[in-house]
Amino acid sequence: MRLDRLDMNLIIALEAILRLRSVTLAANELCLTQPALSQALRRLRDHFGDPIVRQVGRQMQPTEFGEQLGRAATQLLNDTRHFSQMRPGFDPAKMRRRFSIIASDFVLKVLIAPMLPELAQESPGVSLQLVPIDGPSDASFQRGEIDFAVVPSRFLYPEHPHVHLFEDDFVCVLWENHPTIGDSMDTSTYLSMRHVVTAFGGSWRGSHFEQWIDDKGLELDVACSVPSFTMLAECLRGTPWIATMHRRLWESLPPGSGLRAVPMPLNVPPISENLQWHASREANASITWMRDRILSWAQRGFENGARNSC
Repeated sequence: MRLDRLDMNLIIALEAILRLRSVTLAANELCLTQPALSQALRRLRDHFGDPIVRQVGRQMQPTEFGEQLGRAATQLLNDTRHFSQMRPGFDPAKMRRRFSIIASDFVLKVLIAPMLPELAQESPGVSLQLVPIDGPSDASFQRGEIDFAVVPSRFLYPEHPHVHLFEDDFVCVLWENHPTIGDSMDTSTYLSMRHVVTAFGGSWRGSHFEQWIDDKGLELDVACSVPSFTMLAECLRGTPWIATMHRRLWESLPPGSGLRAVPMPLNVPPISENLQWHASREANASITWMRDRILSWAQRGFENGARNSC
């Protein structure tokens, strides 16, 4: 199919080349030969009168106009996907749809997991794909390939809409038989201790707490780093180490965990978690429905606030 003398299949090729920065990788993804995709790139260059991409070292880099084409191609393909999913009427009970959500294991534990029984009953054809927080998922959300992201306020994507979900503060968690810390500790004691911290790795921006520590110019003596919030507790039993943990995550630990919590001596601001969706999906009926469900679950689940646990 052609539109204004442009083969629409070339738009798919263009988006893949610009996203992957490689003709070879794009050809593999699209199940085409490399010569076929190289020919498609030549046709695109002829049509637009621009090189679109140039070889720089081992990677292809887009021209300034190529960057514009990439954003437009991504938007067009997203709109086309949404167009193909349109159906007369909207019935959540009959919907068959997979929603992808970028979320930390903290958000999974305190928000998403508790809502799953109600979701399974209300919309049995709906499934969720939880996507880890990392650099690639960050880029995928920006391209409109992921439906939602649950992120702290400091990490919001400014060009996409969002709604506030809940707030949480922090406590210090330690082994119940910790040799030196009683029911509280002061700032100097906190900073002198060895810490278990999260480290997501890659190009991700770190956690709300990590960023705050960096902003204040503080350094923690790291005894152990783990790739998820829920693993913090697993590294404390039998050690003199401490971990800074979301209060709600601490409260979700089962009785008899062998741990206890004391108040956080540093004035760390509460974390504000937000639900974001891609701006191109603002009017999508299924996105609106799931957004409202998540917001409703957050309001009901956290309406009583955090319990006093330390």
